[in-house]
Amino acid sequence: MIEGFSFVHKDSIMPVLLGGLVLFGIYFYKEWVTRKQGNFPINIIVAFLTVAALVILVLEPTYEIEITDHQGVLLTEGFNEKQRDSLLSLNKGLKVLTYNQKKSIRNQIDSLTSIYVLGEGIKPFDFSRFKDSVVEYIPAKKPYGITRLSYAKQIMLGEKAEIIGSYNQLDKGSFLVFEDSRGNGLDSVQVINNDNSDFSLVGSPKASGNYVYQLTVKDSTGVLIETNPLPIEIKKKKPLRVLILNNFPTFETKYLKNFLAEEGHEVVVRSQLTKGKFKFEYFNTSSTPVYQFTDEILKQFDLVIIDADTYFSFGSATKNSFEKNIRYNGIGIFIQPSDFIFTRSSSSSYFKFKRDDIKKVQLLNSAIYLEKYPYEFDDEFLVRPIIVVENDTIAAFKQMGLGRVATTTLLSSYQMILNGSSQAYKSTWTKILDEITKRKSVSVEWKSDTKIPKIDEPFDFSLYTNLKEFAVLYEDGVRTPILQKPMVSTHYKGTIYPKKTGWQHLSIEGDSTSKFSFFVYDSVDWKALSTTQNIVLNQKKFKKGINENRTVIRNRPISPLLFYFLFLIGVGWLWLSPKLSTER
Repeated sequence: MIEGFSFVHKDSIMPVLLGGLVLFGIYFYKEWVTRKQGNFPINIIVAFLTVAALVILVLEPTYEIEITDHQGVLLTEGFNEKQRDSLLSLNKGLKVLTYNQKKSIRNQIDSLTSIYVLGEGIKPFDFSRFKDSVVEYIPAKKPYGITRLSYAKQIMLGEKAEIIGSYNQLDKGSFLVFEDSRGNGLDSVQVINNDNSDFSLVGSPKASGNYVYQLTVKDSTGVLIETNPLPIEIKKKKPLRVLILNNFPTFETKYLKNFLAEEGHEVVVRSQLTKGKFKFEYFNTSSTPVYQFTDEILKQFDLVIIDADTYFSFGSATKNSFEKNIRYNGIGIFIQPSDFIFTRSSSSSYFKFKRDDIKKVQLLNSAIYLEKYPYEFDDEFLVRPIIVVENDTIAAFKQMGLGRVATTTLLSSYQMILNGSSQAYKSTWTKILDEITKRKSVSVEWKSDTKIPKIDEPFDFSLYTNLKEFAVLYEDGVRTPILQKPMVSTHYKGTIYPKKTGWQHLSIEGDSTSKFSFFVYDSVDWKALSTTQNIVLNQKKFKKGINENRTVIRNRPISPLLFYFLFLIGVGWLWLSPKLSTER
């Protein structure tokens, strides 16, 4: 590249150049038979210039300019006026901009060497606009209201819906009320301390379907202060067939089998006593011992839970049988960890780990700490998280054909029960089971990438499928464009802009079983929660400090008109030239 010039799509220079050379080569080959005619040299030159113009148009040329010490301040919603006035008094030439998520200020940003951002911050979908800017974020104060919320948006009928979170500066004596879709109170808690405090509410849904529950705030006299929707998809429970294999009985297995049995699942437990001798336990199923792991036996189960030492001690024939049934019959495998799994190579253990020396993690919305192995998952492209605590993935799975293999870094999940958190234990294992058990007749899996989808804002989603040709449909049958992830061929991402609130759906054209339901909130819903999350994301994103007298290089687009002109003239000449030769 010429110094001072670049391209918007500079990462694609080589493939675009190769494409251009192939195109020129094809033309040269076809025209070679006319080489003795007078127009051949001119045609080759024109063809070369035409292809070059096309390549440049595709790459989008830019030129560099130098900007020195030109700072600005970007005001976002909820900014502190005193902070703004203080910055303006210290920096007389400070350019003041106002953030509007519906209006681009990219050109103004590009003219600055550094930017102060005040207030609630920039929306995450606008972060890309600031990728080349040095930003210092000065956050707004923590908002009043519910600032943290966690609950399962999908539960099975018969399970309890647990709502946990935190509130900030609510009036003493007011109530938080968990209401069903008809406004009936399911649970409530009174605000005792108006400082930042945690809360927990529980309710029991009575029917399956998509419902909108409510979390309301009422004063001490019962007058409504605010209400926010809690969309919950309630599914009918289907009992699972579970096989548990252990070298020897463990406390982890003891509590896990009891949980599975209480949930109504059909469980077979095999514990080795001595070589070739086993102890069997049966829950909600007939007494049929499992000695061999043939296809006929394994395909009867939805899930196999097995300790790492047992699984990796199997011979190649047994391992191949398990992997065949994972890939082609869709069974799930959960490997109970030991030191053994963290030191094996990723090719033989399915997972890659790196040491993080963290031996305890705190449960979400709890004072309880759980012991973990001092390792973390280290395979971002192939491993997908199931449970994340404090940005640390403690349970994850890997897709293998139709089935999944999962494990955890937790040392012993039953600690939750011993510490009085039976509900957290149930919630943890319910999430794991939901993600890895056999998926009957499911060809597509969906995932919402936007935490709180809101009207007129981008909603990002992912889907995972082995389908080769398909179309994604939004409401009313509108086709939605998607992009395939380059490193994972089964992973696609898309973005839509919802124009109405409430339950909405995505689906695969021609597949009635692939429907994905998601809820779109109004712009005023969960205001304090959205603001808090946005502040945290801005604090993580913008960590750079601002240095005075800074010089930056910015790329400015070069007008494409000249290259369009050259391309059109070239194409016109190449079309006309054979006709002129024929007339001669």
